[in-house]
Amino acid sequence: MSVTGIQRVESPADRLPTGKRGLLLPWLVVALGILLLYVPTVIDLFHGPWGTERNAHGPIVLVVSFGFFYIRIRQLLRAGEIVRAPRPVLGAVVLALGLLSFVLGRSQSLHVFEVGSLIPVLAGVIIFFYGWQTCRRMWFAFFFMLFMIPLPSTFVDAVTLPMKIAVSAVTQLVLHGIGYPVARDGVILVIGQYQLLVADACAGLNSLFTLEALGLLYMNLVRHHSVLRNTVLAMLIIPISFASNTIRVIILALITYYLGDAAGQGFLHGFAGMVLFLTALGLIMAIDNTLVWLVERRERSRHKALSTSAAPAPAKESQGLLWQRNAGLFAIGVKGAAALAVTMVVTQGISMVVMPQPEVVGRTPEIETLIPHRFGQWIEVPSPYLQVDLSVSEEGGNSSEQPYDAVVMKTYRNAQGEQVMLALAYARQQRQEVKIHRPEVCYTAQGFVELDHARADFAAAPGMTVSGDRFLMQNKNRIEAVSYWIRMGDAFPRGGWETRMKLLKDGLDGKVPDGILVRASSLMTDPSQVEAAYALQEGFLKDLVAAVGPQAKALLLTGGADKLNVAMADTGAIK
Repeated sequence: MSVTGIQRVESPADRLPTGKRGLLLPWLVVALGILLLYVPTVIDLFHGPWGTERNAHGPIVLVVSFGFFYIRIRQLLRAGEIVRAPRPVLGAVVLALGLLSFVLGRSQSLHVFEVGSLIPVLAGVIIFFYGWQTCRRMWFAFFFMLFMIPLPSTFVDAVTLPMKIAVSAVTQLVLHGIGYPVARDGVILVIGQYQLLVADACAGLNSLFTLEALGLLYMNLVRHHSVLRNTVLAMLIIPISFASNTIRVIILALITYYLGDAAGQGFLHGFAGMVLFLTALGLIMAIDNTLVWLVERRERSRHKALSTSAAPAPAKESQGLLWQRNAGLFAIGVKGAAALAVTMVVTQGISMVVMPQPEVVGRTPEIETLIPHRFGQWIEVPSPYLQVDLSVSEEGGNSSEQPYDAVVMKTYRNAQGEQVMLALAYARQQRQEVKIHRPEVCYTAQGFVELDHARADFAAAPGMTVSGDRFLMQNKNRIEAVSYWIRMGDAFPRGGWETRMKLLKDGLDGKVPDGILVRASSLMTDPSQVEAAYALQEGFLKDLVAAVGPQAKALLLTGGADKLNVAMADTGAIK
């Protein structure tokens, strides 16, 4: 029998592969644009902040955020809560703000704007195609992404220092209370014959953000409905982080005491970090269960009764059927998707074009050869005192933790036997997140207590006054007066805000300045001698500037890329 007149009717399953490819193509174009925009940023982050222990949680948060996006979209699809109400104008405005933030952050090395721009970019895409209501239902995924943004180093230093001191103090108190020979000097712990420095990674700020993100994710996944319960648990994560970090430092101190310094700084150091997060997670769950008992005891009993008598939950819809039922929701225009992708590619190009260039080229100047061993009434002598440390990167470059390319420390004595310690720290590039540290932070971190601090103007050369700071520090019996200035390009900014504004102005002008810290300090037996010490240091710095050659003057005072580059090239003061 002939059946040529009968046509077979295709089911939705027969059309699925072709239809799925057609519907996914515009989304792949949008995804390609986002990848082209942010892959260079992610690569730089892995070679920068995300490669340090301080911000190692960043990539974890990024991966978890996109995983949560996928889970949330499936939840909304099953519940039928994804609504197609496109708001192209509002979406374009939000997207434009995100792209402008990316250009500013990428070109000026502002991680808060560069990394944070991913949130409005993704939100703008969703609003563009789906509207505000659907975007609002994914609010937690956007909020969670905030934890992957590297914080400004000035904020981290300001917050971390008191946390380091508090962790060190509690650790010393606990270990001393159980009979261990332990002493503390600022953030330095001495247990037995070993000395431990409580670093930023052990201070709690990075783990505070990681644990806060972990706690919020935990609360979202278990779907608490009590606002009081959620608020209390979120607030308690701060003391949980502090307690966990204190436990970690105690464990490291005991490991070092019993097994030696190599064990404390090797594998067991990382293992103590795992103990930190396991402890924190256990505390979060324990406190949550306590809050359940205190706040929702009756509600928990009622839910338990309902769960035992309720009918079995219906089987979950398979992914294929879920796709077929909601396939129309994914249908977006290829032209709109292509326009978004092209806009993102153009944005990446703009950020590359406006990215500032270093003023000082070539290799690092050999500062040691530029500073004389004898000048005026001063002669370099061996010093019995250790200066407060300045770190230089072993790789020759700089990072937020080690921002200097070259460091020189010397001690000089005059004919009257008075001594002044000189410290010079130079960096060829000053960026928003990689710049010279202010010395008062280093002193405080190493156990000093600030007794006095004031701004000062130094007569560094005839007809030239530079702006700087003076402060008085004490650590047990050591009293030290310090005078310093920081040159960035052709200016001497004081304070974090002035520094950021100077770097932003230079960055918008298309240049990355160099910078140098010039620090003079001297010891005394009584704080009443501080004014005489300040006068001695100012005279010392004035004599130093008068004695050095033009290239060293450019390095210490005037800056000027052309002068500095030519001077170093002519004199061979190049590594």
